Amino acid sequence: MLLSAALIVRDEAAVLADCLASIRPVVDEIIVVDTGSVDRSPEIAGEYGARLIRHPWRDDFADARNVALDAAQGEWILYIDADERLAPTGPVVVEALLTDAAEVAFRLLLRPDSVSSPYLEYRLWRNDPRIRFVGRIHEKVTPAIQRVSLADGRPIGACDLLLTHVGYEGDQTRKHRRNLPLLREQLAREPNNLFNRHHLARVLRGLGDESEAEAVLEDAVELARRRPYDPTGVLAFTDLVRLRRDRGGDVADLLADARRLYPANKLLWWLEATSLLAAENYLEALELLDALLAVDLGSLPLEGPGYDERIFGEYAHEARGIALFRLERYIEAAEAFAAASRLDPGNVGYRSKAAAARGRAQPA
Repeated sequence: MLLSAALIVRDEAAVLADCLASIRPVVDEIIVVDTGSVDRSPEIAGEYGARLIRHPWRDDFADARNVALDAAQGEWILYIDADERLAPTGPVVVEALLTDAAEVAFRLLLRPDSVSSPYLEYRLWRNDPRIRFVGRIHEKVTPAIQRVSLADGRPIGACDLLLTHVGYEGDQTRKHRRNLPLLREQLAREPNNLFNRHHLARVLRGLGDESEAEAVLEDAVELARRRPYDPTGVLAFTDLVRLRRDRGGDVADLLADARRLYPANKLLWWLEATSLLAAENYLEALELLDALLAVDLGSLPLEGPGYDERIFGEYAHEARGIALFRLERYIEAAEAFAAASRLDPGNVGYRSKAAAARGRAQPA
């Protein structure tokens, strides 16, 4: 066998079939570790020819993932989740990539949701007992891959295979409750993990505890200031900006600090542009919005995190339209709203705003 797909599931019947359908043409086996489903997930796995392993959930993602790795027989492992899809590709492409490859692993492209830009993730590596996950949540395999790469003198490559994640829609309360104690325990072990702090804050906010979420983000921001080399620190800054802004707070100093630490981060450009818009600094907002519209999406860094691509198009055009309307530049505002409408034809609001701007442009 050349390639084994390894995944863990629990009550993923709503998404599992599409995942398995996307990988079946290019993998030689599918290992599904079920940690206690009460829905049709096991039956769906069988329908797609997967090897099903029932394994009790032990509040440890690494434990379950490593069960799948232990069972895999292929020369290579594709690590995928049930709520992800492999973009269409052919077995010839995969065989050409992996057969006689010198690499110990490949990073492939992951699109975190349907509207975000992709970034590179470690998802494809040699089936090697030295490569195993660690961590109860946000389990990591990268350190093991890097150790094997160094020990064996094999490079780590990148490829054009693309995964798209579809699992952040709908009510996340069940997952938040499951993840909360795991995140607290993992942070007790890794107090400097900025991504886990950011995730803890999102879980707390999702469960309605905004006060503790803000405290967690404030601590994360302080840590990020001491660790400017860690790109995940920007997540704490952006979430804290949003939380405080949603409550009507002043975020100018926080945004300025974030821009100083992460000058190239385009999400911070967007947050500052919309903050300037809210403060009626329309000309300054337009400068940042024009800069966002000028961004070449193909030039976005592949090291993550991803961006909502609408800030480089639809959303930026709408915000420009608002700024131009307030400046009484009605013809330009109408053009901006029309540009947003072309990118989202189903949005009636854009058409209404364009019509209102054109109406204001007509002489009395």
